[in-house]
Amino acid sequence: MILRFITLLALSLFAVTPSLIAVEQQSDKVKVVLWFDTEDYLSPRDDDATKRLCEMLTQRSIRATFKLVGEKARVLEQRGRTDVITALKKHDIGYHANFHSVHPTPTEYLADCGWEDGIQEFVRREGGGAADVRRILGVPTLACYGQPGSSWAPQTIAALKQIGVAPAGIPCYLDDGSHVGIEDRPFWYCGALNAYHLGRNVTRMDLHDPAALAPAKKKVADIAERLRGEGGGLISIYYHPCEWIHQQFWDGVNFARGNNPPREEWRVPPQRSSAETDAAFQRFGEYIDSIRDLNVRWITASELPMIYPDPLRTDGATKEDLDELARRIVRNKDNGLNYEIVNGTAFSIADQFELLVAAVEPKVRGKQPDFPVRIKGIAGPDAPPPSSSLANTSWAAFRDTLHDVSQFVQVNQGIPARVFLGADSIPAADFLVAMAGVWLSTDPSLKEQTISLVNHVKILPERHVAADTPGLFGGWIIHKEGFRAPKMMELARLQAWTLKPAREKPQ
Repeated sequence: MILRFITLLALSLFAVTPSLIAVEQQSDKVKVVLWFDTEDYLSPRDDDATKRLCEMLTQRSIRATFKLVGEKARVLEQRGRTDVITALKKHDIGYHANFHSVHPTPTEYLADCGWEDGIQEFVRREGGGAADVRRILGVPTLACYGQPGSSWAPQTIAALKQIGVAPAGIPCYLDDGSHVGIEDRPFWYCGALNAYHLGRNVTRMDLHDPAALAPAKKKVADIAERLRGEGGGLISIYYHPCEWIHQQFWDGVNFARGNNPPREEWRVPPQRSSAETDAAFQRFGEYIDSIRDLNVRWITASELPMIYPDPLRTDGATKEDLDELARRIVRNKDNGLNYEIVNGTAFSIADQFELLVAAVEPKVRGKQPDFPVRIKGIAGPDAPPPSSSLANTSWAAFRDTLHDVSQFVQVNQGIPARVFLGADSIPAADFLVAMAGVWLSTDPSLKEQTISLVNHVKILPERHVAADTPGLFGGWIIHKEGFRAPKMMELARLQAWTLKPAREKPQ
């Protein structure tokens, strides 16, 4: 009898397990990251709204990502709001700048900076706030960073390694905007994973419109259905706790269009009634519950790097990978270079440059590189390329230049803006094509020949970087109307060397 019972039990388990696995795999296809820019440090009511949000999500077993402004964390500490801090610690904690909208904002103080000095200026102004959030919230590291308003800059992304805890720093950039992006999906840029510019996959409900719930539920369901049909993807939903309590944003009434009053003159915006706030929480709860019913997976910012890892940093590239990359570089040189997907791994143009430097230099010295070749991930050039019409160079000049470029990459962790061949200089992209040709060559007499050069190879990922229009930054009410940052956006285009899709890790 016991044996028969065990047999029936085993059969029943085998009968249901495949369907359970199918459901689990289906839910893993579509992921939802819910995040809150927790920024209002003026109103104590915002503290209460933050706590209420944390608790209602915890009751539903949903972990969200709360990106805190440095001053918000300090104010919670000064007010003795350990209850809010305790509620927040049950969720992911990210960073949202030190003072948010107090001028100068990140884009304002970085607009005329270069690459390296811009990185250091961001670290100087924002690093202390990140340390305060870690200390006050009692978290060992911060899950992500995202800019205040539209105050985006490429230097901030590169600086995340320095304002976080070594060695990874802050590994993820989570926000919304239109400055850079690839096909509404996560991507790698400036050395960090970016869940940014997700376009059609960003959605939110109007909290205070009773008629908004039904269409909002339908919209998120439609996005999930579309992504499931595309094989999966990420939905981004964001709010601010102050939206539940204010009629206007807290910063708009104080810092709009460059206004920068002293602290003693800061004003709390017009408030919503308790009934309006309660109704918004009720509506939001129904919205969240409807999303839970869509068979999706809730994730936080700290999970994003595990879902979208970069295997190139850990596993490296094989000889077969490098051969294929070199063939594509040579084949595409006339139309332009791009990020490439080889054997399921994404390679930015910067990755390709770093790999070829690491592999070709041993080859020219008569040695074989050690495969797999592992790289650190380097920055793009910090200045526009030079004009050049150089048609060829000698083997000796190529060899010596390659050694110099290798040293530059190791010391500066970036791609040189110009590559010197003796007294002449050429764009780094042209030198990349030359390296690819040398890597593929099997001609034993190559050292006795001249090496042909192509001129001004295009960097195609630049098309994914936005143009510097008046509305790109000036559209945010805090910046002066029509505020522009052309020098900074030129740096952003140069950093397109580092741009590539983030590939989801196979289940």
